[in-house]
Amino acid sequence: MAFKTKVVLVVLLAALLIGVPPGLGQQPPADNRGNLYSIWLKLSMMGHNQSEIEGILTGITEQQLQRLKNRLRRDVLETLMHHNLHNEIELSRTEQDLVMIRDIIRTEIRFAGLENDRLLQRMIRHKFGIALQNI
Repeated sequence: MAFKTKVVLVVLLAALLIGVPPGLGQQPPADNRGNLYSIWLKLSMMGHNQSEIEGILTGITEQQLQRLKNRLRRDVLETLMHHNLHNEIELSRTEQDLVMIRDIIRTEIRFAGLENDRLLQRMIRHKFGIALQNI
């Protein structure tokens, strides 16, 4: 009886190894909206700009793209708030201080992969009172 149990276990293990692709249980569903956010950020961190990322994500609807961009915009604004940007702007005395502040903002925009997003630039100008030329 122990031999039959071992044979059944070996056959079952072999069937699982052959029939199930590796990592199948760990893959998120393809239509997961959080997945699009992660993909966008990964592509951005790999050095792709906004146009390239939008070109790669051609399979999503315009509504999904707008929702994704809105989430990225909110994240950029929240991160800038955590950097205490209001206080930095108020305490800036020299042109070099403003250059440093603009570099912080540009870095966050670049990290989010929203270099060409005019709405985000207007939101930053409205929220913090600082204009960004030639990002």
